[in-house]
Amino acid sequence: MKLKRWIFTEYSTVRKSYNLFLANLQWRLLKNSRLFSYPAMLTICPGNVCNLSCALCPTGRHDKRRRPGLMEYRIFNSIIDECGPYIYELSLYNWGEPLLNSDLFKMVRYAKQFKARVVISTNLKQFNDDICSEIIESGIDDVVVSLDGASQESVAKYQIGNDYEKVLANMKALINRKRRLNAKKPSVSWRFLVNRFNEHETDKARAISREIGVDVLKFNKFRCDMGNELFLDSREQFANVRDWLPKDEALSMYDYSQKKKKKDKSNHCKWLWFESSINWNGYLSPCCAVWNELYDF
Repeated sequence: MKLKRWIFTEYSTVRKSYNLFLANLQWRLLKNSRLFSYPAMLTICPGNVCNLSCALCPTGRHDKRRRPGLMEYRIFNSIIDECGPYIYELSLYNWGEPLLNSDLFKMVRYAKQFKARVVISTNLKQFNDDICSEIIESGIDDVVVSLDGASQESVAKYQIGNDYEKVLANMKALINRKRRLNAKKPSVSWRFLVNRFNEHETDKARAISREIGVDVLKFNKFRCDMGNELFLDSREQFANVRDWLPKDEALSMYDYSQKKKKKDKSNHCKWLWFESSINWNGYLSPCCAVWNELYDF
C-alpha cells in the first residue's frame, strides 16, 4: 500500500493516524491474521454492470460467477458509518462503470463528510452536462478515465462498444468545465492500457493529453483475465494474455522468452492489513481482484 504525502495532510485525523499505526504494528511486528484495526483504504463497487464489453473483463463477458447489480445507498451508508472515520481513501469503482449508479454522487458527498479522498475510474461514455457538473461539485478528488487507445480502431479492439471521439470530447468538456469554474479538483487522469493494437499510439496520446489539459497520463501494462488472474500461475497468465501483449516487451509485465509473468520485486502483499474490498451487495471479497462470489464473506 502506497501512502502519499497528501494522506498525512488534508485527509488525516487523529483517529485515522492511530488506526494506521495499529495496522502497521500488526503487519510489521505482530503478524496478526485477525485484525483489531479498520481498513485505512477502502474499495466499494457501486455496481458490477457496464456499458462496454471489454475482452478480458468478467463484467464485460457477463461471467455468471458473480450476480450483476447496483449498490443501494442504504448499504453504502451503513458501510461508511462504520469505516468512514478510519479511511484515508475511498475507491468508488471495481467491477463496473460507477456512473451507471444513480446514487453515485450522493455516495461521494456522504463519504466526503469523513474527510476521505474519493477516486472513481470510468470509461466516461455515460456523460451529460449534469454528470459533468456533479463530478466537479460533489467533491470527487480524482477521476481516472479509461480509454485504451488514441483512435477508434485501436480502442474498439479491446473496449468493445466504446466510442473514442465521444469519450475524448467528454474528457475535454470535463477539463474545460473545471477550468471555467476555477476548480482545483478533480484531478483528471487518462489511463491507457498498452496492448499490441495501440502501442504505436503512445506518442499521439501524449500529444492529445497535453493539448486538452489532462493532469496525468498513465500507460498501464496489460494484465490477463481479471476474473481469474489470482488463480493462474505465471505461465498460465502469459498464455491467457499473449494475443494482446505489445510487441515491445518493455511495455509488458511478461517475459516473452520465458513465456511467463516477470517476477515481482516483492513476494508478499500488504493489502490484507490495510485495505478492504466490498461488492455491490455489501459482501466482502478477500481481494479486489477476486471475481467469483463463492469467496465472499
